[in-house]
Amino acid sequence: MVGQPKRPLVSRKAAVPVSASALLAGTVPACASAAALLYVACVMTRSLAEIHWKDVTEYAPAVVTAITMPLTYSIATGVGVGFITYALVKIVSGKVRDASAAVFAAKFAVAG
Repeated sequence: MVGQPKRPLVSRKAAVPVSASALLAGTVPACASAAALLYVACVMTRSLAEIHWKDVTEYAPAVVTAITMPLTYSIATGVGVGFITYALVKIVSGKVRDASAAVFAAKFAVAG
């Protein structure tokens, strides 16, 4: 590969629509996006009813996740903390077999 010119990671053809959509997203007023965020919050809250509330290893990570999201202003941070909490609670309680390997892989990917 010596002597070959470096190619950009994103072509110019793809950069134009992405830039245009970013400008368009900036024109949406906060009052319009607030309604969408409220709807998403209601949908997420509805799923709390489906949690197995008699098993602390199931509801504790869900509660931590639900509390972390608004306190950090980040859904991604809340989900990451939820994965870490779920894996740690399963390990501490001795119920490692209840959790899948994907949960532990995600925990180590998020927390290192």
